[in-house]
Amino acid sequence: MRGANILIALTFLGCDDGGGPAGAADAEVVSRPPRGGSHWTLGDAIAVGGAGLHADLAQGPDGVLGVAWFDDTPRAEGPCSEVGDPPPDKVRWTVRFAALRGGAWTSEQVAQPILLGTPLGLSLAFEPDGAPAIATMTGEPLALQRYCGANDAGLLVRAGEEDWRLETVATSSATAPAGDAASDFGEVVGPWSALAIGDDGDAVLAYKDVHSGAIQGDDLTRADVAVALRAGGTWTHEVIDFGRGAGDFNAVAIDAEGRAIVAWHNPVEAPSDSRRGLWVARREADGWKTVRLYEGPSADGPDVAVHPDTGELLVAYYVGVEGRPYLAHLAAGGDLADPHAWTLEVLGDVAYDEGYHPRIAVDPAGKVALVWSRCARRNDGLGNCDPNDDAVIFAWFDPTADRWKTEVIDAGDAARCGTFPDLAFTADGAARVTYQCSRRSGDAFEQRLDTATRTPL
Repeated sequence: MRGANILIALTFLGCDDGGGPAGAADAEVVSRPPRGGSHWTLGDAIAVGGAGLHADLAQGPDGVLGVAWFDDTPRAEGPCSEVGDPPPDKVRWTVRFAALRGGAWTSEQVAQPILLGTPLGLSLAFEPDGAPAIATMTGEPLALQRYCGANDAGLLVRAGEEDWRLETVATSSATAPAGDAASDFGEVVGPWSALAIGDDGDAVLAYKDVHSGAIQGDDLTRADVAVALRAGGTWTHEVIDFGRGAGDFNAVAIDAEGRAIVAWHNPVEAPSDSRRGLWVARREADGWKTVRLYEGPSADGPDVAVHPDTGELLVAYYVGVEGRPYLAHLAAGGDLADPHAWTLEVLGDVAYDEGYHPRIAVDPAGKVALVWSRCARRNDGLGNCDPNDDAVIFAWFDPTADRWKTEVIDAGDAARCGTFPDLAFTADGAARVTYQCSRRSGDAFEQRLDTATRTPL
């Protein structure tokens, strides 16, 4: 993998779509089928009927693949009497988990948290003993604040079939004290929870702290990104960035030295001291070091990975003003806080708005790969997703050819396909991809969580 410590190295990478620019000459197009292709096998859906919202794929220490997601339709339960009169309705969203065992996916219900609005992410990881753990918002309504929704950062751990135990990790802004009265006030934490667990059981759980949950006008603009660190079975809590709106789309990893790495997007464009953009932080002996890799808005979040062989830090993200995915590299031993220590590559096809929800994985031979979602042709306008042009895109770096190669895994038909893609490699080098897709069912369409498998690279 190229890791020269230069500021920017732009590699334009194209998919030949039969019309429009295909990118630079050093990018090789492998396939552009309407669905699948010679390398890919599209499997049966993991779940059918409103499935796949915020789907997150992970692999356990025993090689078992698991995926967690929200159903995309909530259930109104009735009056939320806990918060007084007149009560709002309780609205529950269902969290599910599926595992691939014996060649078949089996799914089960995990929890039904009460949420205000649509869910703000979940994150799946596996404990060293193979138990899946899901980080998301949990907790009961807050009577004092008339807040009828989940308000804690919680961990749901599978103890057995259909048996999930809740561990509450953070309950309030003061759980991770910043030493600032405004930032330490409030009870609503846990949006955009992101979880990583090391082989030794140490863990990092990053989340957004929104204080009073937007009940006060400045709760979102002064939000914090906080982190819970588990070592030896005990959680400690720290704030990385407070009082300036941080914590959207959190992503986390743990490097070979046991250091926590957190990436997030800050959406706040302040009149002075603007913090908007993509940030990355790493916990080092003298505290957290941070860097901003991208200044600007984003419609989706980053992913973070550490190369298991080289120790290189990899950060994938979507640049909304360009409609392109980027991959940032920091060589092992590099100074994370120095922007000049990073190498940036811009990927994707210039003919499309693509790169939403990028996810990184490394195969057993050390090859780096990504998946992302394609939205529409660029000339139709950024963000105007079109089912005639959307797709799930797979890209991988071929070290023998010294270039990126891309493939279209699946493409839309008459409804949106390819949202929330994720990627993992099995021990034999096969790529496994999950993604949400709307498929025709009679005269209507239904949201499904679909899967695809690739032959080894």
